[in-house]
Amino acid sequence: MEQSKKQWWALLIIPIELLIGDYIFPLFSITNKPIPALILTTLLFGTGFAVMIYIFKDFLKAQWRLYRHKLFWKLLISIFLVAGAFLLLHLVRELIPAHLLTVKSDSSDTGAQLSAGWALLAAVIPFIAPFAEELTFRYLLLGKFTSRAVRGVMLIVQGILFGLIHISNFNGNIYGTIPYMVIGIYFGVIYLVFNNIWGSIMVHWMFNSMNSIFPALLLFILSFFGV
Repeated sequence: MEQSKKQWWALLIIPIELLIGDYIFPLFSITNKPIPALILTTLLFGTGFAVMIYIFKDFLKAQWRLYRHKLFWKLLISIFLVAGAFLLLHLVRELIPAHLLTVKSDSSDTGAQLSAGWALLAAVIPFIAPFAEELTFRYLLLGKFTSRAVRGVMLIVQGILFGLIHISNFNGNIYGTIPYMVIGIYFGVIYLVFNNIWGSIMVHWMFNSMNSIFPALLLFILSFFGV
């Protein structure tokens, strides 16, 4: 019972990360300094990741013992599900008028100033994010409920919230978050089908890796050889 109560406190972690990253850091003009901003942001999300792992370590271990059976086939299925996620993302974006998805340029965006090495560090955040996000949205806001009716409602709610936490990625353009709301629902369905948090973590982790760590790693390797 005590463990369950502690898990609910984990709902505060992502809001705290967003509060500090989006509102407190800018107060100190950190966002205008790319390297310090990157280091502090990575430390912020890394701390959140560590806290989530600590809180859910027993749950993750128990779920892994079940998930690892026929692991090869589950990972193979996950690869196809990742392809489905990219396809779904593309289809939803195609359904939204292009002018609504236009993101205003942010003069404080200094990502282009980062070298390949620092870009690799920047990719760490989306690389570890699936753990906190899946435990928050798919487990706490979906899996904790046993009623089918409530789960049906929470499947939509958690998907919407999942999309909204990415709003800063689109400089406040809420229309840009709609595809991610759909992806959040998609990940929720995957969690329910697998009936195991590692099912959605793996798909989410692969999805993020394709968008972040793999391109950054390739850029780093190319820069190392002077390409």
